[in-house]
Amino acid sequence: MLRAVWATWPGTDWRGWHHYSGPDSEKWGTRGPHVTPAASEAIRQMIDRIGDYVEHQAFPDLELHGAGMHMIRSGGYLRSHLDSSIMEATGWRREYSCVLCVNPQWQDDWGGEFVLHETGESHFPKFNHLIMFETTEAALHEVKQVNAPVPRCTLSLFFWSLRKPADETRKTARFTR
Repeated sequence: MLRAVWATWPGTDWRGWHHYSGPDSEKWGTRGPHVTPAASEAIRQMIDRIGDYVEHQAFPDLELHGAGMHMIRSGGYLRSHLDSSIMEATGWRREYSCVLCVNPQWQDDWGGEFVLHETGESHFPKFNHLIMFETTEAALHEVKQVNAPVPRCTLSLFFWSLRKPADETRKTARFTR
């Protein structure tokens, strides 16, 4: 199934990419559930599979607000940050963030590792590896600079609950230096 996602992954020139560029990030991502038509069925199936790993009081955001397809080209990065804790449109609390690595072949010397500072874990983007973490106030994480001949490609999904957020002030991602 993940190979089908990879086979239909759009090129770097696809007009559906949104470019996030600034001092805190240099990456591309989809906005909402809009993915390439060829990839949509495979991605929907992968999202359903990821949902099987999460506890029942949390539910997946199938509209992919801030989630979906992400790509970091050579030279790109995502600085240390906390994910948003509240979806402003609904008041839902984010419980988990999941990142599924899509590249079928990745070499560690290409960089792009995901680092979760709270635990000291570091994960290179290996094919079919799912990185899942609770989105707490201690869940600072980043993606180190990519130095690869191909983009680092991931599929992300967020899980929410109706529980009252612990910190109602952190509504959007907060970056640190």
